[in-house]
Amino acid sequence: MDALANSIVFWIGLMLLLVVVFLLPSIIGVLRGVENFALLFSLNCLGGLTCIGWPAALIAAFLLPRRQDR
Repeated sequence: MDALANSIVFWIGLMLLLVVVFLLPSIIGVLRGVENFALLFSLNCLGGLTCIGWPAALIAAFLLPRRQDR
């Protein structure tokens, strides 16, 4: 277990995984091509620091209309 805790590859991988999970609503928004991505990104970054903001951004990533739906 000490070998894993002292492995720099483990810690870099863990940090990258946490960043991807934190930015997951924005990644979903980009892949879906949501209309108001700036709103989604700001909600994700600013509201993601709270317990309510991140789930709200995740829900918004799925509910915001796509650009081509207009």
